[in-house]
Amino acid sequence: MTLVIMAFSFTSCGSDDDGNSGEQLSSITLSSSANGGLVGDEFTFTVKDNNNNNITANAEIKVDGVIISNPHVFSSNGVYSVVATYSGKTSNALNIIIDQELSISMTYNPESVTNQDMVSFTVMNNLGVDVTSNTVLTLGGVEISNPYQFTNLGDNVVTASYSSFTTSETINVTRGFTKKVLLEDFTGTWCPNCPPAAASVSNVTSSYSNVFGVGYHDGVSGYPDPMEIPETAFWASYYNVTGFPTVYVNGPDTRWDFPGIAQINSELAEKATTGLSIDSEIVGGLLNLEVKVAFNQIPSEEVKLMLYLVEDNVTTSSPQAGSNQGANYVHKDVLRKVYSDQLGDVIPAGSISLSSDYTFSLTGVALPSNINDMNQLKIIAFVRNTYTKTFVDYFGTTHANSPHYDIYNVQEAEVGSAVGFD
Repeated sequence: MTLVIMAFSFTSCGSDDDGNSGEQLSSITLSSSANGGLVGDEFTFTVKDNNNNNITANAEIKVDGVIISNPHVFSSNGVYSVVATYSGKTSNALNIIIDQELSISMTYNPESVTNQDMVSFTVMNNLGVDVTSNTVLTLGGVEISNPYQFTNLGDNVVTASYSSFTTSETINVTRGFTKKVLLEDFTGTWCPNCPPAAASVSNVTSSYSNVFGVGYHDGVSGYPDPMEIPETAFWASYYNVTGFPTVYVNGPDTRWDFPGIAQINSELAEKATTGLSIDSEIVGGLLNLEVKVAFNQIPSEEVKLMLYLVEDNVTTSSPQAGSNQGANYVHKDVLRKVYSDQLGDVIPAGSISLSSDYTFSLTGVALPSNINDMNQLKIIAFVRNTYTKTFVDYFGTTHANSPHYDIYNVQEAEVGSAVGFD
């Protein structure tokens, strides 16, 4: 029998001290769950070797040379250097930036607040972080929503509470007013192009409760208009109205491209800084009138009050050019009388206040003789400014420094009724 002896060679696989396979340990890498945060935040550190083996459990982690537990919570703000050591190897250094919330601040929009506004609040910490969603807002100790609509006029103290911090803002709430529009139609019975403009004014005022109209009738040489009054003739010349019809939208700076409504909607979208109330009655054939003007913002310029008596649904013996209705043509909102100066009565600066109203009164005033129907009378009151502006008219003529005005707000009420601030 022949004995065969076989030799076997065994090769063992190398391993590190943790039993992780791979190349010989040459380096370690330290990483963190975050590069920075706030005092009190928890950070988790991970250590891996050059073979991408996780050796965190056996590594030693130090913050500024002091061994720490992992995860770690920083108790004060600052910049900290973190390194790991393992089996004689030292990792890369991490700079961890720790900030500390020290305060909060609150802002709100809009900055000028009326009782018609929805006010939005934003709360930021001292680090520039928006913490609004974690903040509780209170008014008079009662939690409020965000945004919030104030109902109490005057000073309202809103407090924001976040974490251990609070801050407060005092918000002065003034009265809110609805912005309204006055369409001023320069027209005449002699004008064949005027009925379409008048129809457009009527359509809009019928559709919009906050849009009012007034017809300024003016005759021309050889073609008188029986509804002309001295003021309408003066205004046509004073404001350089060279084309009929011309329709102002809250003043001559905007001349209406009727029948479009974009210009009107633009005016209605503006925030009203004034409001008006009207109360009138006829006693013994005489007019008693009281108009109040309120402000939620002090104007930076001189403002004036204009007062009109208007008659609706007027017919005359003069046929309307451009209409097949002849003398049966119905004229809407004809200006019959101006109860203020033709350029407005100045509201004294000393009478303008956020806390009280300016009042204008007329008592026992005779009505004009040109009234056809006492039941069709209205009062129109509006607040306006005065300035000059160069403009080019329909015919390409330049009018330098032409008188202009903007209407702050307007109110209308039937004679014999009262309309309050709205």
